[in-house]
Parts: sequence; C-alpha cells; structure tokens
Amino acid sequence: MYFRQRIIKIMLLVIISFGFTQCKSQKVAEKAPFKITEKTYFYFAGGKKGTNGTTIKIVGNATSLNLGFTTIFFQNHEYKIIPEFKGEKFILVGSNTEITKNDLNMHQDAASEYGNEAPKFEKKIPFDLEKNQAILVYRINGKDFYYKITEIKQLATVYYP
Repeated sequence: MYFRQRIIKIMLLVIISFGFTQCKSQKVAEKAPFKITEKTYFYFAGGKKGTNGTTIKIVGNATSLNLGFTTIFFQNHEYKIIPEFKGEKFILVGSNTEITKNDLNMHQDAASEYGNEAPKFEKKIPFDLEKNQAILVYRINGKDFYYKITEIKQLATVYYP
C-alpha cells in the first residue's frame, strides 16, 4: 500500500513538472496569412551623447481581414509595434533606444556614491534567434500566433545630428 502511494506521488510530480516546462515554448507557424516583401533593420546613433538603438521595418501584404500585429522579438529585444495598414499592404516599424550613462561616482566612502544607479540587466526573450532573424507576433480573432522571419537585411548605420 505504501509503495503504491509513493509511485502515484512520483507520477503526479512528473506530470506536473512536464506541464510547467511546456508553458514557455511557443509554436512558431510555418505558414502565415500574410506575405513579407521587405525586411530591414539599421542601427542608429542619436545626437545626444550615449543615445543609440535599433530600428526594424517589416513590409508586406495581408490576405486576412482579421489580422493584427503586436510584437517583434529581434536581437534579444522585444519591440512593441503599431501597424500601419494601407489596403492589403502593411508596414511594421519597431524601434529600441538605449541611453548609456557612464557617470558613476566611485569613492572610498560609500555615502559619497549616493545617486549611482544599479546596473540594468536585460531580460532574455523566449526565443533563440540568430542576428538576422526575428519572431513576429500576429493575432487572429484574439489568438496569438508566432512567425519566424529570416534573412533580415542590415542597412547602413544612421547618425542623427
């Protein structure tokens, strides 16, 4: 009797652990209700010292009317996008700006270091992607789907005044 209860507890533990490991993995769709015609990205450096970032642009044609776009995962960043539709054509632009501040006050007396910011650690996106790959999150009838975009072309770096 004791042996049976122990086996049942172990089996339940295994089933529950498999359930939690499946939560993070998203299924990437092979086909999508749109066709991508242009996919580019570029790095930029702002006019203000320490300002730089990345902009990604996706252009395509939609074949479904119930289609919406929410997010692009690219180069370990999550880009929130606002899609622009013109008939069947859509344009998606996501931009990530980083401001680096290296002015740290290092002093032997810890009280003199007041005002220094703690280092910020980037969160890891839930996909393993190469440098020129992205995951586009699109929505149909309220349900999210994931589509992998490959061979995104890098354009020249833009330097803003």
